[in-house]
Amino acid sequence: MKKVIVLSGSIREGRKSHFVAQFINKKLQETNQINATLLDLKEYPFPIMETRMNETDAPPERLGEFSTLLSQSDGIIIVSPEYKNGIPGALKNALDYLDPQIFKHIPLGIVTVTSGGFGGLYCLSQLRLVGLALGGIPIPEKLCVSMINEVFDAFGTLQEPSFNKKVNEFIKAFLWYVERFSF
Repeated sequence: MKKVIVLSGSIREGRKSHFVAQFINKKLQETNQINATLLDLKEYPFPIMETRMNETDAPPERLGEFSTLLSQSDGIIIVSPEYKNGIPGALKNALDYLDPQIFKHIPLGIVTVTSGGFGGLYCLSQLRLVGLALGGIPIPEKLCVSMINEVFDAFGTLQEPSFNKKVNEFIKAFLWYVERFSF
């Protein structure tokens, strides 16, 4: 059974992107060939990185667990809101803690979320570059979620039925890469 991590990349209170991560994780769990795990960045409160990991004897608590879950997966889907045309600071900080090439040969699906109309294209571009720097293989397909407040209500209930089809198409494309790149 293939292992897929869905990384929810926001720690902010009231985060709507987490609803998207939960929805995708649930869809993945419904398939028989996938062991999907939702990795919530909010559960990994890493301090701001001030020292390179190879220069310290005291890595942040739970960094080993976080790194292992990601590196031992067959695929990773990163779900991130776009903040000020970029990656949220907490997500970038967490990714900066990881060893170089930790995602080597792992397909990366990128999902971006905004309350506006552009769907997080700047964040998408930045996450693809960071994913490559970590050795991952960002897939060409993307899922950019615009107008998130119209897609999910304040309680995480899906309001936009067409979103289900978009997620299914994205997951199908992502799993194609997972099947071909996992050993």
